[in-house]
Amino acid sequence: MSLKPIQPVKPQPYLMHNQIQNYEWGARDQKAFIPKLLGITPQPNTPYAELWMGAHPKASSQLSVDAELISLDQWIAAHPVELLGKAIAKKFDGKLPFLLKVLSAGEALSIQAHPNKAQAKILHANAPQHYPDDNHKPEIAIALDSLTALMGIKPFAELADTLRRYPEISGFIGADVCDKLTIAVDPGPHKQRDLARTLFTALLTRSVSRASELNAAIDKLALRLGAAGTGTSEADALFLSLRRKYSDADVGLFCIYLLNLVHLAAGQAMFAEAGVPHAYLGGNVIECMASSDNVVRVGLTPKYKDAQALIEILKYEPGTVDILGARPGSGTVTYKTPAPEFRVSRLSLKPGVSRHESTGNRPSIMVVTEGEISIRWEQGTESYRRGQSIFIPAALAEYSIWATQPAVIFKAEIPQ
Repeated sequence: MSLKPIQPVKPQPYLMHNQIQNYEWGARDQKAFIPKLLGITPQPNTPYAELWMGAHPKASSQLSVDAELISLDQWIAAHPVELLGKAIAKKFDGKLPFLLKVLSAGEALSIQAHPNKAQAKILHANAPQHYPDDNHKPEIAIALDSLTALMGIKPFAELADTLRRYPEISGFIGADVCDKLTIAVDPGPHKQRDLARTLFTALLTRSVSRASELNAAIDKLALRLGAAGTGTSEADALFLSLRRKYSDADVGLFCIYLLNLVHLAAGQAMFAEAGVPHAYLGGNVIECMASSDNVVRVGLTPKYKDAQALIEILKYEPGTVDILGARPGSGTVTYKTPAPEFRVSRLSLKPGVSRHESTGNRPSIMVVTEGEISIRWEQGTESYRRGQSIFIPAALAEYSIWATQPAVIFKAEIPQ
């Protein structure tokens, strides 16, 4: 019996059918954002964590093609030039280089970082069961409503102040390490990085070799903060809340105090390059990344933790977080990052307003997060509502987007 040939590519938009990831930290029931976005009823007590839009083999999207559903990764394998464009297909080995997501954090994600390409190859080769591919994972998170997160190591002065104010943390790490940091006078960037490296290396190494001491130090801090009552800081409240969930020796509870606590408003974004420690704590975001599922975790998770790998890949430069954001009332915002795999734009359209788009022989993915739009091209018109996503193949040279209602669209594409 011969196999049915895969459908050819026509120069038109394609409706996407995407997979939901039900990770435990996802929002549930009435707080579940993803079902509301898609217009479906959430299953009781089921976490809705991520909606994947792309061609990652773990959860490739499917496209509606002439009344059939075709897996995007398989279709790209069959028609790389028509779907990706000749230059993109050559540059990225016939693969769609980015993955677009809707992420909905009902509770804290793990303290984590992503490897660069060289590190990813080593991790995948040594432990493919934990690191499923050999690609890096730079990523951007854009708040749909709000996002609270930990991102990057605190500025040096704040780091030193934290060690002074929290003897439970500095006592566990050790005076031999912490005193060098707290007494340093106007250290330059290289010295700051070296001291932060020594600090985190000691913290993560001792969290493995001295788990009982870590647990005792965490209990001691929880007891002191509990006695302090309502006078605690936001970080203290977060520590106490997460301590109830992670009752064992979890180094992530101390990391809360050593990383920047960040709040994003709707439309604001932040970029995580390889090695930057981070954790999303709560909120709904559009996330775009290189097409990878590599995560090195160290705390606030029941999943596999790899302290030694994290020590090797972390970026230790202390500092503040760069917030990427839109001007109030701006119709279109493009979030610029150094990632060669993706560029994300937020399009805000009023009813009756149209945008002309030229693909430049590159693919893109769009997701409608508010309102309704029509896409018009030479051969036709299709309408798309809130929650729907669209794959634009490289073969479609030009098209227009019309807003039939006030609309917000996020568009991911490959930079020129």
